[in-house]
Amino acid sequence: MDQENSRQKQAAATRKKIFLCAQKLFTQNSYENVKILDICKLAGVSTGAFYHHFPTKESVLNEGYRQFDQSLERKWASFTPQSPREAIILLIRCQFDSIHARGAKGAAQYFKNQLTNEEAYILNKNRFFYQTLLAKVEAEVSNGSLQGSAATIADDILRASRGVIYDWCLHHGNYDLHLEGEKFLSMVLQYYTP
Repeated sequence: MDQENSRQKQAAATRKKIFLCAQKLFTQNSYENVKILDICKLAGVSTGAFYHHFPTKESVLNEGYRQFDQSLERKWASFTPQSPREAIILLIRCQFDSIHARGAKGAAQYFKNQLTNEEAYILNKNRFFYQTLLAKVEAEVSNGSLQGSAATIADDILRASRGVIYDWCLHHGNYDLHLEGEKFLSMVLQYYTP
């Protein structure tokens, strides 16, 4: 039993190392210029180990979205927003925090991936991020603070945040993502405020 647990821990550590090394390379070079061999060399693993954990290079980027959701879910348990609106702002701040941590070049790789990826994980409405945002928007609609379809409002919030992130990437991260992002979030919420 201990040996099996040890193997699982080792496998998780190897997967994490591959992911982190790939992220590092994606922020230094374009996604297209990073080869699986480059990732393996930096991580100190064989190509077989890479393919054991990730079926494709693209799946490494998809893992980033899944990790964001898992991290957000853990953080969310410790948040104590005073209102649904404050919860919406916290969720979007977490999105900006995650993007800012990757840097403009790294974030751009994620956008490029989603434009060509069949999975389009960023649009998956079953994600914790989307479901939590939608629930908070529904609460704002229910209490009369926002007017309209909760799903439309949630989609507009995400369109605005993704637009700001995309623009921030185009400007190579040369402005405050959080400040601009929250300004656009405020405009969307104001639009739906009765």
